[in-house]
Amino acid sequence: MNSHPASLDSYFAAWNARDAASIRRHLGEAFGANTRYLDPHRSATGIDEFAACLQAFRAESPDAVISWASGVDSHHQLHRYAWELHVGERRLSGYDVVELDENGRMAAVLSFFGPLPPLPSLAPAAQP
Repeated sequence: MNSHPASLDSYFAAWNARDAASIRRHLGEAFGANTRYLDPHRSATGIDEFAACLQAFRAESPDAVISWASGVDSHHQLHRYAWELHVGERRLSGYDVVELDENGRMAAVLSFFGPLPPLPSLAPAAQP
């Protein structure tokens, strides 16, 4: 199933917003009451904590833009998609796995940076 919940558009809009009021407004459309956000550098619970994370991110990278890098793959209340962060000439890719609540708002966002690691080399199977 391929779907695109409206809360994901609001979430991307929050990342791309330039001021605190816009960030908060978009998160209010995307997040549930106690949404958990985790990525390799930050974690937050709820709109207030995550809005503070985005405001700090925006202060460090005022011209950064996040964009879709894939469609949305969905089943049950889970959605995954790839994204790309543009900061000047730099690009960072990653993907998110998002769980929505019964109202279509984000309950959890698990964000990963970069490509998946390669499989480790496996030792040859022992011969009988």
